[in-house]
Amino acid sequence: MRCLALFGLVAWGLGSWAGHSGGASPPPCPAPCSCDGDRGVDCSGRGLVAVPPGLSAFTHALDISMNNITRLPEDAFKNFPYLEELRLAGNDLSFIHPKALSGLKELKVLTLQNNQLKTVPNEAIRGLSGLQSLRLDANHITAIPEDSFEGLVQLRHLWLDDNSLTEVPIYPLSNLPSLQALTLALNKITHIPDYAFTNLSSLVVLHLHNNKIKSIGKHCFDGLDNLETLDLNYNNMVEFPEAIKALPSLKELGFHSNYISMIPDGAFAGNPLLRTIHLYDNPLSFVGNSAFQNLSDLHSLVIRGASMVQWFPNLTGTINLESLTLTGTKINSIPVNLCQEQKALRTLDLSYNNIKDLPSFKGCHTLEEISLQHNQIHEIAEDTFQGLSSLRVLDLSRNQIHQIHKGAFITVEALLNLDLSFNELTSVPVEGLNGLNQLKLTGNSELKEALAAKNFAKLRSLSVPYAYQCCAFWGCDSYLNSNAEDSSHQDQGALMDHEKADADTPRNVKNDELGQTITHCTPATGAFKPCEYLLGSWMIRLTVWFIFLVALFFNLLVMLTIFASCTTLSSSKLFISLISISNLFMGVYTGILTFLDAVSWGRFAELAYGWETGSGCRIAGFLAVFSSESAIFFLMLAAVERSFSAKEFIKKGKSNHQKQFQIAAFLAFLCALVAGCLPLFYKAEYSASPLCLPFPTGETPLLSFTVTLVLLNSLAFLLMAVIYTKLYCNLEKEDLSENSQSSTIKHVAWLIFTNCIFFCPVAFFSFAPLITAISISPEIMKSVTLIFFPLPACLNPVLYVFFNPKFKEDWKLLRRHLTRKNGAIAVAVNAQGGCVTQDFYYDCGVYTHLQAALHWPWCLAKGQMATGRTVAPSQPTLTMRTRTTPLCQTARTKCRPVAVHVSTKAEGSPWCVMPTTYQELKTEKAFCHQLFQ
Repeated sequence: MRCLALFGLVAWGLGSWAGHSGGASPPPCPAPCSCDGDRGVDCSGRGLVAVPPGLSAFTHALDISMNNITRLPEDAFKNFPYLEELRLAGNDLSFIHPKALSGLKELKVLTLQNNQLKTVPNEAIRGLSGLQSLRLDANHITAIPEDSFEGLVQLRHLWLDDNSLTEVPIYPLSNLPSLQALTLALNKITHIPDYAFTNLSSLVVLHLHNNKIKSIGKHCFDGLDNLETLDLNYNNMVEFPEAIKALPSLKELGFHSNYISMIPDGAFAGNPLLRTIHLYDNPLSFVGNSAFQNLSDLHSLVIRGASMVQWFPNLTGTINLESLTLTGTKINSIPVNLCQEQKALRTLDLSYNNIKDLPSFKGCHTLEEISLQHNQIHEIAEDTFQGLSSLRVLDLSRNQIHQIHKGAFITVEALLNLDLSFNELTSVPVEGLNGLNQLKLTGNSELKEALAAKNFAKLRSLSVPYAYQCCAFWGCDSYLNSNAEDSSHQDQGALMDHEKADADTPRNVKNDELGQTITHCTPATGAFKPCEYLLGSWMIRLTVWFIFLVALFFNLLVMLTIFASCTTLSSSKLFISLISISNLFMGVYTGILTFLDAVSWGRFAELAYGWETGSGCRIAGFLAVFSSESAIFFLMLAAVERSFSAKEFIKKGKSNHQKQFQIAAFLAFLCALVAGCLPLFYKAEYSASPLCLPFPTGETPLLSFTVTLVLLNSLAFLLMAVIYTKLYCNLEKEDLSENSQSSTIKHVAWLIFTNCIFFCPVAFFSFAPLITAISISPEIMKSVTLIFFPLPACLNPVLYVFFNPKFKEDWKLLRRHLTRKNGAIAVAVNAQGGCVTQDFYYDCGVYTHLQAALHWPWCLAKGQMATGRTVAPSQPTLTMRTRTTPLCQTARTKCRPVAVHVSTKAEGSPWCVMPTTYQELKTEKAFCHQLFQ
C-alpha cells in the first residue's frame, strides 16, 4: 500500500510538471486583442468601451490604451493578480472607482496619460504598494490631494507634466521617499518655495521647464543631494537661481530661454560635478569672470546673446571642456593660453563677436570645428592654425580678412570644409588644402585670380565670387574635354587594365581615376556667363554683326541726308533724326559686343572679370539703355506731333507747334539720360552679365529696374497705339492720300508697329523670372536679348531709306548741293552762303522750263510762289531775296504756278524781274498731287 501511495504521488508530480512546462493549452486571448508568449495582451486602438472579458488570470502586461473607455468600475481588474503593467493612456477616462484597481498587488507600471482626469485618483492607487512608475501627464489636473501618494513607497518615476498645476505639491511628494525622476513641466507654476523637495533625497532628475516660474526660494532645492539633472528652461526667471548651490551632485543644468541678465562670480561653486550648462537665449549683460572656474567635469558651455559681456570668461580649473560656445557678445580677444588650458576642446564657436586678432591655436590637437564668422578679424598669421591636425571645419566668413599667410593651412591636413566668404581677400593660399571637400569664397569682390583645379583634387563644392572662376572646375565643355584628354593620355594604360579587371566600374569612379572630380561650383557658368565665347552660337554672332553694320551705315545715311540736304528741319524730320541718333548709339553698343567677342575668341573667361567690372561695360550698358529709352520716347513724341500737325494742317494749312515739340524732345532726352545713368549708381546693375544690360538674365536683384523700364515703355507704346488709332479714324481716305503729311504719318505708323513687335519678346522675358510656372533656358533668353533688343536700331533707318519718299527727295537735294554743276539748282543758299528758310522743298516741275531761259540758280518753296524784287550775283554763289505769298491754302485749292524771267543789265544798274506765265500743267489735280507728296 505504501508503494502504491508513493507511486501515485510521483505520477501527480510528473503531471503537474508537464502541465506547467507547456504541455497544457495556452491561456485564452479575447477576439479583439492580440497576445504574445510572455503573457502580454495588446488591446490598444480597438474601440473598446470597457475592459475586455475573457482575459487570462495569468496576464502579465495589459495594454488597453487608445480606446473609448471613460470609466473604470469597481473591481475592474480583480481577476488579474499577476498583472505588472497596465496601460490606459489615450482614453477618455474621467472617473476611476476607488476600488477599480484593488487586487493589483504586483502592479509596477500604470500609465494614465492623455485622459480627462481632473484630480489624482488617490483612493484607487493608494493600495498599489509595488508601483514603480506612474504617468498622470496630459490630463486636466489642477490640484493634488495631500494623501494622493500614500503607500507608494516604491514609486521611482512620476509624470505630472502638461496639466494645470499652479504650485508644487509639496506634501504629496513627501510621501515618495524612493522617487528618482519627477517631471512637473508644462504647468502653470509661478514659484518654488523653500524646502519644496526636502524628503526626495533619492531624486536624480527634476524637470520644471515650460512653466511660469518667476522666483525660486534660496533653499528650494535643499535635500536633493543626489540630483544630477535640473531643467528650468523656458520660464520667466529674472535672477540667477542661487539655490543650485545646494546641489553637489548636479551634472546637467539648463535654464536657457529665461530673462536672466546676470551670472555672478562663483555662480557654480557648489556644483563641482557639472558637465553641461545651457544658459543661452537669456538677455545676459554680465557674466562673472570667475563664474565658470574649477568645473573640472564641465564638457559643454553655451553662452549666446550676452550682449554686454566684453571679456572672455576665466576658465581656470575647467580643463575638460569639449564644446565651448560664446556668441553674440562683445568679446574682442581670445586668451593666448586658451589651448594650453583647454586641450580637450573639440568644438569652438566664437561667432558674432568683436574679435579682431587671433592667437595661435597650437595645442588644441583635438579641435575639430572652429566657427569665427561675423567678427572683425583682419589677418590670418602663419601659426594661427598650426598643429590642428584634427581640424575638419573652419568658418571665417563675414570678417574683414584681407590677407592670409601662404603657409597658414599647411598643417591642417584633415580640413574638409573651409568658409572664407564675404571678406576682403585678394588671394587664397592653396598649400595644405588638397583634401578640401567644400570651399566658400563668395563675397570677396577683390578676389579676381583664377583657381587651379589641380590644387583641389577632392573638392566637391565650390563657391566663388565670379562665375568665370568656375570654368577651371568643369564649368565649360572645353575645359572638361581638354583635361580629360590629357588625363586619358597619361593614364591610358592604367585605365585599360582597370577596365579589364572590372567592367562594371561606375562612371564617377572612372572620373576619379582620371582626376576629373565632379565639382559643384556656384555661381554657375552658362549663356550669360560664358567661358569661351561671348556671343555663343554662330547664329547669334552673325545676327549681331548684321545688326551692327546695318545700324551703323543706314543711321549715318539718314542723319547725313537730313542735316546736310539744307532743307528746313521740320518737327517731323527733327524726331526722325533724333530716332536715328538713338539707333546709332545702339549700333555702337552692338559693335562693342562684336569687337569684344572677336578679341576674346575662345578665352573669354580670362577677360570677363575685367570687362564686367570695368568702365567699358558701364559705357556700353549706358549706351544700350539710353538709346533704347530715347528711341521709344522720341517715337512717342513723333506720334503726338503727327497727330497735331495733320489736324492743324487740314484746318489752317500749316502747323505752328515746332518750338513746343523741341522742348518736349529735350525733356525726353533728359528722361532717357536718367534711365541710362541710374544703374551706374548701383555697380551690380550693368556688371550682372557681360552683355552689360540690366535686363533679364535670370537674376532677381535686377528685376526691379528692369520691370520699371518695361512698364514705362509699355505705357509709351500704349499711348502711341491710342493716338494713331484715333488719328486714322478721324482722317478720311482722301485726306490721308492727298495730305502733305501722309508719308511721314505712314512712316511713323510703321515704326510704332515694328518697334512694338520687337519690344514684346523683351518685355515677356523681363517678367518671366517673376512667374515660377515659366521655365526658360538662359540660352533662349540670351538669344532674344541680343537679337530683338537692338533689332529696331537697324530696321528703323531701313524703313526710312527704302519706303519714305522724303529720303529720296533729300538725297537728290544732297547730291545737287554737292555737285553744284552749271544749271543746277542752288538749294539752301542765303545771304551768308546758306539756304532759304522753308518748310518743304519742291520745284513743282517749273524749274525744268527755266533752265533754258535762266543762267542763275533759284529756289521755290513748296506751296509758295516767288515774285521777284531783286536778283543779284554774288561770289561764288548767288543770293536771291524773295517775297513769298501763299499759293495753295489746302490740297483742294487750284494751283497756278508763276515763274520769273530775269533780264540782265550792266553791273551796278538795277535788276529787273519780269513775270511771265508758263503753260499750264496737264491738269491741276496732277500738279497738286505732285506738290503735296
